[in-house]
Amino acid sequence: MPRYSDGSTYASGRSRGSSDSGDSYDEPSSRAWRKSENHRRGRSSRCRPSDESAAAASRDDVTCSSAVLEAARQRERRAATPDFSAAMLGEEDAESVEDDAEGYEEEVEAAEAAEEEEEEEEEERADEKAEVAHKDVVIYELGPPGKLVVRETNCTMVPGGRYDVIVKVEASTVSYRDCLLRRGVGPDKVAFPFVPGCEVVGTISNLGRSARAEGYRVGERVAGMTRRGGGSGTYVRLRTTDVARFPSKQVDAADAVCLVDVYMTAYQALRAGKRDGAPLTGANVLVTDGHSPVGQAAVALARLEGANVYVTIEKSQMEYMQGLGAKCLPLAPSKWLDKLRGKMDLVVDTSCVDSYDSTWKAVNHHGTLVCTGMSSLFDLRIASETDMMGRDPRESQAKWAGFKARYMMSQTKFLDVREGFRSNPKKYQQELKYLCFLVESGRLEPNVAERVGVEEVGDMHRLLEKGDVNGTIVCLPN
Repeated sequence: MPRYSDGSTYASGRSRGSSDSGDSYDEPSSRAWRKSENHRRGRSSRCRPSDESAAAASRDDVTCSSAVLEAARQRERRAATPDFSAAMLGEEDAESVEDDAEGYEEEVEAAEAAEEEEEEEEEERADEKAEVAHKDVVIYELGPPGKLVVRETNCTMVPGGRYDVIVKVEASTVSYRDCLLRRGVGPDKVAFPFVPGCEVVGTISNLGRSARAEGYRVGERVAGMTRRGGGSGTYVRLRTTDVARFPSKQVDAADAVCLVDVYMTAYQALRAGKRDGAPLTGANVLVTDGHSPVGQAAVALARLEGANVYVTIEKSQMEYMQGLGAKCLPLAPSKWLDKLRGKMDLVVDTSCVDSYDSTWKAVNHHGTLVCTGMSSLFDLRIASETDMMGRDPRESQAKWAGFKARYMMSQTKFLDVREGFRSNPKKYQQELKYLCFLVESGRLEPNVAERVGVEEVGDMHRLLEKGDVNGTIVCLPN
């Protein structure tokens, strides 16, 4: 006789569960069949979920966080009603209600912060894809200022690496260092094509993931310092090791970029020569090449502390430097060393006329010589011959002078602001904050020689090579 899948029998020609004669089929067998059939269908359903159930699961995931927040809101409403007041509940229950309310507030704040951060990231990702107008000045090979070319492009400024920071430049320096790099003179070398501008102040427009993890954000004002240049343009790409937060929004961009390197070098040089951090009031301070940007900054800062300042300068610069309160001496050490030998509490040597020998002899028994530069070695007004190997002998002299000042001369310190900028950025930022305070309070006014656009950078390089500049030249690209 025919059988169902559960083993029950039925008569041929009849459907299960019905009978022409009114007789019912076996009830236990019917229940067993339904159980077996439901079990089979359930396994099939579990193995192949329907599109409807998948969509429902997705909706559950999406609304999960909303449900949590709604539950927290309900707890807060219950806590705010009279039925849950501390008067009707015990102290422990009231504290529990208060904890629930505080937990709700924390959850809401965290959710709102996450939402804001996500919106910011979406906006930044949209900005990354947008093209911007970029203008800079570039040189494609070693050469004179005439080879500098203004370049204009429309491009998308995106980080090339995780630690990259894209800065929209407010101001950058046009310095003698740029001229040396452009000509390939001096210990520092760069790859070409080369965009000058080693110090910048601006705002972050884009950044890589690791830079963001370090706490930098789009729109933040920063100072940048690099040996590779790149600042003479609308945008510059820097690494996080070349960037520090600028502590003031009130300081003018041109003044701000003067503080980044020029005035910071002078400030750190004076600080290095202090005894136990005591002020320089009444101290005798000598600054070589006092008319240079760093020299003038050192004079201004030392005079603020009440020091007696001496400077070595050219004769044509005497009247101006006397107006700054400095006592003027000739550049040649032979004309002033006998007068100052062993009498200076602090000497700031920015020129390295004779490998720091004369300035070291001017220091007294408790004084300090601080070496900050070698401008006299690499005077572009004086032609230099190369040796048989095609090398510039001035570079060997510079290396020897630097080695001697670092490791061989007593009471001597060799200062490199860029090394300090990278090794201890927090200390650098604190010192920069102090300089900003001096500017904001009107006690310090950076000497800005010229404010120029990108198109005029080449002309400024010509003036720098001739030595016809009084102060710091600043490029304002926007």
